[in-house]
Amino acid sequence: MKRQNHIIRLLILVTIGSILTYMTYQFKYSTFFFDATVYVVISLMGITFLAWTLFKDIKLFRIKHEKRYLLTSITGIAFIGIILTLNWKIDSTFDKPTLLRIYYDGGFNGTGIDFKIDGTYIFDNSAMGLSNYQYGTYEIKSNVIILDKTGLDSVIKSNRLEIRQKTNKYPDRSEDAEYVYQVNKSGELIPNEIEFRVVIDNRNE
Repeated sequence: MKRQNHIIRLLILVTIGSILTYMTYQFKYSTFFFDATVYVVISLMGITFLAWTLFKDIKLFRIKHEKRYLLTSITGIAFIGIILTLNWKIDSTFDKPTLLRIYYDGGFNGTGIDFKIDGTYIFDNSAMGLSNYQYGTYEIKSNVIILDKTGLDSVIKSNRLEIRQKTNKYPDRSEDAEYVYQVNKSGELIPNEIEFRVVIDNRNE
């Protein structure tokens, strides 16, 4: 009976660990408004169950001296290591220094591209609390940005973007700002496509 209970505990631990590993991996590509809450709840359940399982199985190991009772400890530590490594890699990707960041505010939806100093970018397309991420590389020549691909989530239709000055006119003033437009190979604006405002610009630093 104790052996059967040990197997059941191991299976539950593997199930919880697999769910958390999958959720952590998916955070690199998409996040939803309630994901963090669900993740924390499952993590607390997993930690609590792991602590109880370790207590039970280490006690059995000391009595029976059978190495199979250490399998839960090894499995739990392995899952923790995998999850922490995934989290570290994801955080490292997002925390890279930014060269240029652009954003389009569509009200209930928004789209942004974070161009990193190392020549990579993170494309973030969000709507109603759901964010989808895509990754790639780029080159920047003067005010022209060349992406590694054409077509990002049906928002970016060209692989060429160009930074241009735009004058926004208000009732009491005019304000110059930098915007990013989608252009063709000849540098002509592609009509009726989304334009982005530059929100961070570290090119001259």
